[in-house]
Amino acid sequence: MSAPQMGSYLRSYAKNFELYKNIEFGKTVTRFERSTGTSKWQLTFADEPDAPKSFDKVVWATGGFLKPKSIVLEGQDQFAGRIVHSQDVRNLEDFKGQNVIVLGIGNTAGDITISLVHQANKVYLSHRRGTKIFRRSGVDGLPTDIIMTPTIAAIMWWIEAYLPSLFGKFMDSSIDGNFKANWGENKEAWGFAQSPSIGDGFHVIVCNDELIPLIKAGKVTSTQGIKRIVGPKAVEMDNGLVIDDVDAIITCIGYTDDMGMLSEALTFVDAPGEAAPLPNLYMGIFPPEHADSVAIISNVHLNGPQIPGRELAAMSVAQIWAGNSSLPSKPAMDTWIRKHQQWLGQRIARAHGLHRGEVPSIQWMYFVHEAAGTGLYDNIGWSWKAWKLWWEDPELYKALAHGPATPHAHRVFETGKRAVWKDARQAVLDVNAEVKSLKEAAKKKKD
Repeated sequence: MSAPQMGSYLRSYAKNFELYKNIEFGKTVTRFERSTGTSKWQLTFADEPDAPKSFDKVVWATGGFLKPKSIVLEGQDQFAGRIVHSQDVRNLEDFKGQNVIVLGIGNTAGDITISLVHQANKVYLSHRRGTKIFRRSGVDGLPTDIIMTPTIAAIMWWIEAYLPSLFGKFMDSSIDGNFKANWGENKEAWGFAQSPSIGDGFHVIVCNDELIPLIKAGKVTSTQGIKRIVGPKAVEMDNGLVIDDVDAIITCIGYTDDMGMLSEALTFVDAPGEAAPLPNLYMGIFPPEHADSVAIISNVHLNGPQIPGRELAAMSVAQIWAGNSSLPSKPAMDTWIRKHQQWLGQRIARAHGLHRGEVPSIQWMYFVHEAAGTGLYDNIGWSWKAWKLWWEDPELYKALAHGPATPHAHRVFETGKRAVWKDARQAVLDVNAEVKSLKEAAKKKKD
């Protein structure tokens, strides 16, 4: 789905459910504090600095791309070209005919690199740690993520939790296999293959169909990290190579989710090394001291698509605050946080740069599904409810358990929490039929 398509969907959703009347756009919060003598939170807005407003509950949903990370390169004062963060890159035509180094190896770096090829004279992709590069569709043309059915996802959560070494080997092998099937050998000279194992933590997987073909065609040069700038237009790389006539460096080095404004709602502990402090959050969402009024949606980093996870987290918060689901006691939440931070600290120590919002998938996913009231994992698997559904509606059971993951499944079952949608069953079957049709077409084309 493209960005314009996603935006169009969100606007149509808001219009259909008459949400616009409850939204104020263009508001910037400058201060967040506890209202004196009350249980409310007081927010000050930039356009009304002398008129703070009180709120019963606050959801922090800024996303992970809040504060651009900065970098100072050795010798950059003598650089005559531009050094610009990817956030400030708005028009790639500004780089037309230039020689550009893209610094970084995440999805942003990949997207900017393949787009620059159509504007710049030369494009260099500079990186140190390598990465896992994944084509969005297999050699059969089918979307790769359709293999991650709800049942397979649950099995992978279990393996990740109890057999982490096997999980890492399986994930690495799957991604490496996708690379080889689509593009052939992952050449050592490109510098991608030495990327950390997925078993050491959830590193960003670069989903990009065009990057490797462009590198193979010589239109993009994959090179080592920047060591220093040695002249007005000269850049030395880690291996001693000097790239001359560089006009611009675009830094795609990420962001931090700056939660400093929440100092009255959150507490933090130090993380190993130079990693950012870790927020004390139950399930990465709730500060135990204020779990009834503050929730952080944008902290958790999942082993999989982030947007469905954000939706599940939001659904959970709504049901908990509505009183339909409950949280454990504060001591129990504190205990979970301590154990989680110990687990996360070990992973950060092994894998520098790891996202501080990582959570154990099996714990987190079952928590949000239960709190949100989807009923999905109560009705597939080995429970009595699952056997009952399998017996009474085998078509739906098969589609839910072994078909593509779809949010329609979150509205099928009556749990006394999230409202049932009368058309959800058919929507699940329709998606399953669509994928089945795609598979049959791919098989027919292959034969």
